[in-house]
Amino acid sequence: LFTGRAAFLHLGAITATIMSANVFMVIIPNQKIVVADLIAGRKPDPKYGKIAKQRSLHNNYLTLPVLFLMLSNHYPLAFGTQFNWVIASLVFIIGVLIRHYFNTVHARKGNPTWTWLGAAVLFMIIIWLSTVPKVLTGEPKTSAASAAAQVYIASAHFPAVRDTVLGRCSMCHTEEPVYEGIYHAPKGVLLDTDERIAEHAREIYI
Repeated sequence: LFTGRAAFLHLGAITATIMSANVFMVIIPNQKIVVADLIAGRKPDPKYGKIAKQRSLHNNYLTLPVLFLMLSNHYPLAFGTQFNWVIASLVFIIGVLIRHYFNTVHARKGNPTWTWLGAAVLFMIIIWLSTVPKVLTGEPKTSAASAAAQVYIASAHFPAVRDTVLGRCSMCHTEEPVYEGIYHAPKGVLLDTDERIAEHAREIYI
């Protein structure tokens, strides 16, 4: 439905929306109930504090993953691969591990250095997934243009289209991308020849 770049941004936005909902729909309303009880001289029900603390803890653990996802637009290495969905999942786990370390240390409940080892291992997996050779994906390569593609190539307007695509897209969508941070064509789409441009004409138009 979305490209890797858009999916990362939407995932970050959805998670941030959940965090905001925790604050405005649970934490703040519960705080108002507790404050109202104190003002009225009543003993507050501790369950409201426990619920608010739980939601606050959820937000605490989601902070780092959300920051990464919202800034991921600047890092094609993260989303420019067919394994971007795995990378996004691992980012959440890494963020939780790092926050767990700081939460534990700040609460003076120990020094769980194992979390850094786990985060480092997962980060190495992300690096590998970002640069995994295409030969492992089993994606077929096509060179000859289909009949439909030949129609596009024969169009009088195709040269202008070719110039635009080659000037704006082919630095990433080629066998060996020259754009910094991109090691393989996003989504495996190649747009560096007439045939390849024509084969993806509908996607380019959309």
